[in-house]
Amino acid sequence: MSEETFRWVITGAVIIATLCILVMAGVAVLLQRIVAKVQGKVDDLMGRVTPIIDTAARIAAENAPKVNDIASSAQVIAANARDVSGELKDQAHRFAEVGKDIADRTRSQVARADAAIDDSVEQMHVAGAQAKEAMMKPVREASAVAAGIRAAVSTYAAGRRTPIDHIPQDEEMFI
Repeated sequence: MSEETFRWVITGAVIIATLCILVMAGVAVLLQRIVAKVQGKVDDLMGRVTPIIDTAARIAAENAPKVNDIASSAQVIAANARDVSGELKDQAHRFAEVGKDIADRTRSQVARADAAIDDSVEQMHVAGAQAKEAMMKPVREASAVAAGIRAAVSTYAAGRRTPIDHIPQDEEMFI
C-alpha cells in the first residue's frame, strides 16, 4: 500500500472517530437534560413523600406500645386456644369411648331381649300344642264313644248276625 493511500485511510478513520465523539457528546448532553428533569421530579416527589413518611413514623412510634400489647394478647389467646383444643380432643375421645360402651351394652341388651322373646314364642308354641292336645283328647274320646254307641245301636237294630256257616270268601269280600 502506498503512503498516500495510507494517509487517506488514516484520515477517514480520524473523521469517523471525530463523528463518534460528536455523537457521544450529543447523547451525553441529552442524557444530562433527561437526568436533570428526572432529578427535578424526584425532588418534587421527595417533597411530597417526606411528610407522609414522617407521619407514618410518628403513628408507629405512638402506637408501638399498643401493638406490643396486642401481640402479647394474641400470644396468650393462641396459648389458650391450644389448651382448649387439647381439652376438646380429650373430651371427644372420652365421648367416643362412652358411645362405644353404650353401643356395646345396647347390643347385649337387645340380644338378651331377642333371646327372651324367642324363648317366649317357643313356650307359646308348646303351650298352644299342649292346649290343642288337651282339647282334642276329650273330643276324640267322645267321638270314640259315639262310634261305639252307633255300632251297638246298629248291631242291636239289625237284630241278626250273619250265621257262622256262611263265611264270605275273599272274592265275595272283595266285591
